[in-house]
Amino acid sequence: MSYAALIRQIEAGNGLGFDDASRLGAALLDDGVPELETAAFVMALHQHDPGIEGWLGLHAALAVRLPHWSLPPGPLRPVLLPAYHGVRARPHLTPLLALLLRHFDIPVLIHGVLDGGGGTAAAYVLRELGVMPCASAAQVATQLSATGLAFAPAALLHPGLASLLALRARLGVDTLATRLALFADPLGGAVRVVPAADAVSMCAMEPVLAAQGGHALLLTGCEGEAFADPLQRPAMRLLRDGAAEHAYAAQTGVSATPGLPSPDARASGAWIRDVLERQLPLPLPIRNQLAVCLYAAGYADDLNQARAIAAIDGFGLAA
Repeated sequence: MSYAALIRQIEAGNGLGFDDASRLGAALLDDGVPELETAAFVMALHQHDPGIEGWLGLHAALAVRLPHWSLPPGPLRPVLLPAYHGVRARPHLTPLLALLLRHFDIPVLIHGVLDGGGGTAAAYVLRELGVMPCASAAQVATQLSATGLAFAPAALLHPGLASLLALRARLGVDTLATRLALFADPLGGAVRVVPAADAVSMCAMEPVLAAQGGHALLLTGCEGEAFADPLQRPAMRLLRDGAAEHAYAAQTGVSATPGLPSPDARASGAWIRDVLERQLPLPLPIRNQLAVCLYAAGYADDLNQARAIAAIDGFGLAA
């Protein structure tokens, strides 16, 4: 495999075939590409889309390297919540969504980075809520079995993925590693909540998710994270076994959500506890996202039923 030829092919906008992309992904994840060429690939893939076959090949390279933790027992599909950015303008509400899902006995695996790159990471807020990152793959399995909730740092998914993610700060761009991580399914059959950076990215990601099959909720994430903006609901698309359906349109106005905390981890954790203790209302966009997750996880028979359940019992708060 000629790295120079592949870099030129990507930069020319010709994309990658599945086999070339799979071999390239394997080499990048296994630290088999020299540092200079790795940076060149990262920048080329940041600027040029490798195409559906290219993305499928890159994702396949990571999929065979994931630990594949066993699904927790029970009739409901677990939900995967990626957390690979930090937030600066909103409180980090991925932990809130996770705890809401646990209210309905849906197992949840959060996976992501341990720092927020200058912002507030989900890991900081989870710590305030008593959820610590797992230290080993065995601990992830134990936590999922015992409590139905675990937080797996990216290095537990694959050390090579964590190494590629570390290049983000050095290169100043969001690398292909983030995209690979967002699509990862270490449970092999979970509902993946996949946040897109914007509407353009969302349109580009949907065909790849559809081609992969399985269940996924695709939305424009709040600051790139897996939760809906609590002040303005984004568009949400639900994919089930390769078929996409419209779940929610983007909200044009701003939701009335009084008293949102600052993005500070301590303030966010305290606010989430107040919501869980029913002292504060659940923001409507989060309630809407919860409904889609309930349906995708198999808790409700259809989306309308899931909406009704979330409205009546969105953690005990009537709409």
